[in-house]
Parts: sequence; C-alpha cells; structure tokens
Amino acid sequence: MAMNIIETDPLTIGRVIGDVVDKFTPTMKMTITYNNKQVYNGHEFFPSSLTTKPKVQIHGGDMRSFFTLVMTDPDVPGPSDPYLREHLQWMVTDIPGTTDATFGKEVMKYEMPRPNIGIHRFVFLLFKQKRRQAVIKIPNSRDLFNTRNFADENDLGHPVAAVFFNAQRETAPRRR
Repeated sequence: MAMNIIETDPLTIGRVIGDVVDKFTPTMKMTITYNNKQVYNGHEFFPSSLTTKPKVQIHGGDMRSFFTLVMTDPDVPGPSDPYLREHLQWMVTDIPGTTDATFGKEVMKYEMPRPNIGIHRFVFLLFKQKRRQAVIKIPNSRDLFNTRNFADENDLGHPVAAVFFNAQRETAPRRR
C-alpha cells in the first residue's frame, strides 16, 4: 500500500519549486521587510505598500562571503497563462554576509510590483557567490528572465534562501 506524503514546504505548495527553481535545501536565513512588515511565504501584500524597495537582511555567512539577491514575478502576464514568465523585479549582487542589500551592488533597479491579471507570486531568492564580482552575466532585460539559467550562467548553484509573497491589482477605493 502506497503512503501519501503530504507536502508542507510552502515553496513547493506555492509552486516556487518547479516554476522558478528546482528543489533545494535552505542553508541561510534571509529576512525581508516592507515598511517594518515582514514577508512570509504566501502572505498577501497590497502593491501600494510595495512602492519602495524592501529591507533585505542576510543572517549568516561573514564579511568574506558574498550573495546575489533576485526578485522575480513568475506569473506574467497572469497566473493562468504565464507565457511571459519570468519578470525580473530587482537584482543585487556582491552583498556581504551578515549585512543587508544596501551593501551590495544593485545591477537591476527595484521595480514596484504591478500585477495586472490575477494573484501574482513575487519571489526573493538568495544565492551564495563563489567570490566577490562572480556575477558577470547580468540580464539586459527584465522580460522573459529565467532564474535557473541565470544561476547556471553565473555558477551560483541552488539558492541558499527563498521567500515569496502574493499580490494582486488593487481596486479603486469604494465610497461608503
């Protein structure tokens, strides 16, 4: 008799594993906050609260280890038919361990999430670099970005941390 294994990993349930990256084991802790509100897997944020880039704190490593942060939207133009997958929202390289993203090199400026159709996932992935300035193949476009290919081209391996949130288009405020 076969046993059904119930998957509890939010990255798998949220299809980040599969749609964006292959299965991996997180080895670092990363904290992401928008206006002092921490991002947890699968929680929803209003796009109006995401206008400025978040604070990204890396817990672990040391000043001699460097990391690349990727923020991507795998649900463009909409989650039911994401034929434009992925859209690169933000990229920071050369972030020293134990610091935050402001200490790294922003190679793709932060773009505020603007989901148009349906509920979009916005995924933050942290990769450990082999050395400083190891990321040399920087994408020249935000459109049709591929996290797997980017990691392969820059010899980054699997992510060491990841978290995602959901957002959908906000409707106009209703009068009462």
